[in-house]
Amino acid sequence: MKKAFILAVIALPLIMFAEEQTIGYLGVSGSDLSEEIKIALDLEYGVLVKKVSEDSPADKSDIKVGDIILELDGDKVIDFSTLKDLIKAKPKKTVKLKIYSSQKIITKKVELGERTATVFDFRMELPDIEDIKVMFGKSTEKLKEDIEQIKEELKELKAELEELKKEIKK
Repeated sequence: MKKAFILAVIALPLIMFAEEQTIGYLGVSGSDLSEEIKIALDLEYGVLVKKVSEDSPADKSDIKVGDIILELDGDKVIDFSTLKDLIKAKPKKTVKLKIYSSQKIITKKVELGERTATVFDFRMELPDIEDIKVMFGKSTEKLKEDIEQIKEELKELKAELEELKKEIKK
């Protein structure tokens, strides 16, 4: 019962606040540079391209496995997470990539693609200390009543969500 309650508390806001968003797409997977690679190639930062998806913007721009992406529109690509964030922010934009390839640094213009991603934007206000004092000042019986009321409200919300899911599938 506790697991179901916790799951409902976590999943419900995620379902309710999920939205589709268009993001940029390059079509590479990569990894952060190891210290050994940085030393061997005399680089301070970059992302090693490990895979290039077929017919992706990267493939069409002749980005190869083994290339190292150093910059995107002048922004340093210090790790793969940075690269993903920079790409996501620029769907359908032409960007300038600075790449270490075949022992030289080159610049390529790449028109990023776009794809749809589900994002969650959920903010929750935490109660202030006075609210906490009031809440913990309640009797055990009153807290049990409040919990039961919350359970009922969650059941109603679950039923409403199921109805919404059915309507969406139609």
